[in-house]
Amino acid sequence: MIDSNALKPVWNTYQITRDCLKVAQRSVIKEKTDLLNRTRFVGAQKKEADGWILRSCSESDDLVIISLWAIFERIIIQYVQEQTKAVLNEDANKFKHKVHSKIENEIEYWKAKDILDLFKESVDKNLLGNAKQIKRYRDWVAHKNIKKGQPANVSPQTAYRILAAILEEIEKLDDN
Repeated sequence: MIDSNALKPVWNTYQITRDCLKVAQRSVIKEKTDLLNRTRFVGAQKKEADGWILRSCSESDDLVIISLWAIFERIIIQYVQEQTKAVLNEDANKFKHKVHSKIENEIEYWKAKDILDLFKESVDKNLLGNAKQIKRYRDWVAHKNIKKGQPANVSPQTAYRILAAILEEIEKLDDN
């Protein structure tokens, strides 16, 4: 069973984090030092503090994409594992059980694009293509493999919107 709202807690936390960074930035700019007690900002130069905040914003953007992808990937893997159980019925023979077991155990090692391709007939192909772009960006953020080159930047809002839309479409498959 798919929970199309599974990404929401991470998304809400990200938005609150960004709001906190905005408040910190305003406090630094307006020199509201009473709001900055017991933080790293106390005694910091405005330019230095602003740099910390800007780097934190950028890092938050990247980290939320890693988190969103991790949850999304776990959900679709579990969905495929559950669907393989459908081949097992009362007259399932030993071969069917072996096939089910192999898929259930080895799907963890499949490439994300191969798992996404399973949904080509059921989910909007544009969304799946965009999800593959998110995965490439996620890989870049996580590994910074210079040999592969930096892919197009993906905004957190775009990643959230696309991944949530795919989960919604997969959730509808269970209703049909």
